[in-house]
Amino acid sequence: MARDKRDVDFLRLKFQEYYIQSHDSVIAPNRTHMREFAIEGWDTGDLPTYWTRHLGFRSPEFLINELKALAPPSVYHSAAFYKYPVARDMNEKKWQGAELVFDIDADHIDAPCTNDHDVWRCNNPDCGMTGTGRPPEDEGCPRCSGSSFSTRKWICERCLGLAKENTLKIYDMFLTGDFGIDPEGITLNYSGHRGFHIRVESSDVFSMGADARTEIAHYITGFGLDSDKFVYTNRQVTTVPPRDAPGWAGKIADALIAFIRRIESYSGRDRWVQPLRDAKVPAIESLMKSPPMISARVRSVGVKSWQEITTRAVLEYGGEIDIPVTHDIHRVIRLVGSINGKTGFIVTPLTRDQMDEFDPFVDAIAFSKGCMRVHVKGSPVKVPAIRISDETFGPFENEVVDLPVGVAIFLLCKGVATIE
Repeated sequence: MARDKRDVDFLRLKFQEYYIQSHDSVIAPNRTHMREFAIEGWDTGDLPTYWTRHLGFRSPEFLINELKALAPPSVYHSAAFYKYPVARDMNEKKWQGAELVFDIDADHIDAPCTNDHDVWRCNNPDCGMTGTGRPPEDEGCPRCSGSSFSTRKWICERCLGLAKENTLKIYDMFLTGDFGIDPEGITLNYSGHRGFHIRVESSDVFSMGADARTEIAHYITGFGLDSDKFVYTNRQVTTVPPRDAPGWAGKIADALIAFIRRIESYSGRDRWVQPLRDAKVPAIESLMKSPPMISARVRSVGVKSWQEITTRAVLEYGGEIDIPVTHDIHRVIRLVGSINGKTGFIVTPLTRDQMDEFDPFVDAIAFSKGCMRVHVKGSPVKVPAIRISDETFGPFENEVVDLPVGVAIFLLCKGVATIE
């Protein structure tokens, strides 16, 4: 959405101030000279957002100087290394390898709080219907059946908390657990918006092609798991593997427990749903035993049904990632230490230990000094509340307010406020 030029000029100056004063916080990727960079331009007036790709920098110093001069809303670099990163044709770049990257976002987790704070609007000028949650792209607009929508995606403690939990699951359970990747070869960062990034920077993964990366992504998500190999009948007793079994086998029992605990909210109409709800407690108690067992008190549910349940349970228990990001060997990802133009928050580097206590609404704030007056639009749909540090601001409904600069910049970046 195009912003008022006055707002854009202000944001550009604040971003420039950050890059001049805090340039030491920007972490250029290793082998900077072998990376492709992409810089987003500011949207002004009737000009839409534009991108400049196929950029290259000889050293981190050249990159920092460019950021000081342009102060872009967002900057990215390739996970890949190239012999000629500025070549415009991908084949001419001469791919030399790539880090293994995971993007964990509230969008992929389908956080329930998005129904409270995300908003969509039908782009049909004769309609303009609005609603909350995800836009009805598959069904079409309820009013005009249109298929084009604008969205306003918000962030809150709940969706970012779920993204953090999922990030730690992928790091602990799969990367360092099942795959045995050395933590020294893994870096973490907050994206500056709705999620986190994990980058495996070990040379062991550099030469992996797209197919191998897809296999890793499918393993983490549980996609394609053959439940017949893990749930079967032995002497007329349906069994699951013990928890000390390697890989997904040892996770089956806990995946089933997690699924059964949420069975009341399961919307499917499978024939096994009601029997599982009726015997929820004994089903969980049996699976919690060592070794785990399938309870005979779940009536009329045979081995085929338990295999179906397992398939669904594994998909819910696995890590939630943006699979195309992981398999794409040419993907670009946000520069750590830069500012995310969707929020004004810092793309923050993190260690595994820092993840537990990390609070983006405190630790990723780039601008914390001063106050300013803005007009928050909030019409026809209220602008949700936002917490910065220890104080919550909003919700807003078409009003002029004096706010801390960090809050005002967040609202300006979201396109829901203008400078008064």
